[in-house]
Amino acid sequence: MNITVFITHPEVSCWNFSGTNYKHMQQELPGTTIKVCSSSEEFCDQLPRTQVACVWYFKEEWLALAPRLEWIITPAAGKDYFHIPPSSGIDVGYCSFHGELMGETVAGMILAHVRGIRDTVLLWENRVWSRDHLSKRMRSLRGSHIVILGFGHIGNWIGTLVKPFGVRITGVKRNLINPPLYFDKNDSIISIEDMDSVLPLADHLILALPGGEETTDIIDEKRIALLPAHAVIYNVGRGNAICEPALIQALKKGKIEAAYLDVIKKEPLSSGSPLKDCPNLFIMPHASAISPNYLDLFIQEFAEKYRNRYG
Repeated sequence: MNITVFITHPEVSCWNFSGTNYKHMQQELPGTTIKVCSSSEEFCDQLPRTQVACVWYFKEEWLALAPRLEWIITPAAGKDYFHIPPSSGIDVGYCSFHGELMGETVAGMILAHVRGIRDTVLLWENRVWSRDHLSKRMRSLRGSHIVILGFGHIGNWIGTLVKPFGVRITGVKRNLINPPLYFDKNDSIISIEDMDSVLPLADHLILALPGGEETTDIIDEKRIALLPAHAVIYNVGRGNAICEPALIQALKKGKIEAAYLDVIKKEPLSSGSPLKDCPNLFIMPHASAISPNYLDLFIQEFAEKYRNRYG
């Protein structure tokens, strides 16, 4: 089997397939021929011999160069990076290993907020020593209500990691499933149709949704208004899910306490974006899954999928 890897990234070093990653993949999949490409030109030259392609992106016009191609797999979780027409007969695979990494990021955001770490950093930028300020902001995470909108693999990992802090979890999912084993009698899974009933009771609203028309502005002005004033919003899914003007107005007017966004509608953040000057809004540059072992986790998941597919 000929496997061609074209996984490079201009900004994030751990998203570049390395020699060490090559050795790891070869160990996981002995007997395969693995070719690692560092440019699209090199990748296209290799495509006529490729049966499995591991990529960040794939241009539709490249299909004409790949008569033997059976399977395209990407480390990405989102299905909006590229489109392969079903008529091509080529399977496209995505990965789910990001859940634990992103769950750790969300847990860090929540703890940084409720335990005053974020406020301490902001105060210390001006060398301010203020117990008085922090005493008005800090609270316990235990006993709080966490609503996770998008209770798929990533949402489930978020729940897994925050549950030991003694929180109550409501998972919101389009198709209802049995609750995971770590849920207790206070936790529940509800449908999106019932989401509005729990928003007034949410201390933390976490979004882990895919992109697409169905999720665009799902958290709009009306739903933001349902949240209590102490609520915090977190988004690690796709930026289309939140109506940004409504979020900005809610933060400026103190209708909600804060928002932590790993994703926004237009990335990267432009110099003139109104998000830049919004109070109590903290933005990560779409980085919640960054980790030195990112591609090792991808290789492990890919190898398992490969063995299930080809034996």
